[in-house]
Amino acid sequence: MSVYRPLPADHEQAEHMRQLMREARELLNQPPPDTFLGRKTTGAPPKQQESDADTG
Repeated sequence: MSVYRPLPADHEQAEHMRQLMREARELLNQPPPDTFLGRKTTGAPPKQQESDADTG
């Protein structure tokens, strides 16, 4: 019975696959992207106006 000994290329391919799995896991842990095209992400929020009743 012959013994299988992995080649150096097998180790390189296995490490490459492990790296891909790490990157995929990191991407899956991130929140989903916001794809709503009408959302405004720039500009300051409107300032709240204080009424005379609140100031006393």
